[in-house]
Amino acid sequence: MARPRGNYQVTEARRASILVSAFNVFAKSGFRGGSLKQVAEHVGMTEAGILHHFESKSALLIAVLEYRDSESEKTFLPMSTTVTGAEFIEHWLGLISYNMANAGIVELFCILSAEATSQDHPAHHYFVERYKSITKLTTSYFEILRNEDMLRDGLESVDLARTLIALTDGLQVQWLLDPSWDMLEAHRAFFRGILRPEFEHTVSVQDAREYNMAAGR
Repeated sequence: MARPRGNYQVTEARRASILVSAFNVFAKSGFRGGSLKQVAEHVGMTEAGILHHFESKSALLIAVLEYRDSESEKTFLPMSTTVTGAEFIEHWLGLISYNMANAGIVELFCILSAEATSQDHPAHHYFVERYKSITKLTTSYFEILRNEDMLRDGLESVDLARTLIALTDGLQVQWLLDPSWDMLEAHRAFFRGILRPEFEHTVSVQDAREYNMAAGR
């Protein structure tokens, strides 16, 4: 017998509420420091109620990370043969701008990725695979820039991909500690430094506030 639609909607709404609450708890305290009790108190449920929707704390963590990815990916373009190098740059800067407007997402990532370097952490495999996939994807975008003859000579796509990912992760930590400076400009400087002079104009000069206003955020 099919579950009544109303019950399904209530269940999905409750799961979404738990995810948001767990996101906030893990962003503040990490996985090891955050507890199911804290999540339950945050959402107004019992721990048993949480485990009714997510079989374990580890399962909840992975669901939170997938929720974080789905939110971030709304601002980033999937790989496509029609994507141009300029669009890649624009969307990467857009992702940084989005993160600057959503510090909780950045904080969650920084805390959990540091914790997950331990092989017994439940998110260890998630982050290993995530870095593999994002490196592959970003390398493909730099290959587009190369094919469009936008890159300076002597630069390798995979090296640029790893450097950009490391730059973004590192600058996000510095920005969380001191959000008074423009993290977006630091990323613009990276792109201007690797592009041929005639293509430097493709790097957007919008700041984070302007970008989010233009995107209707």
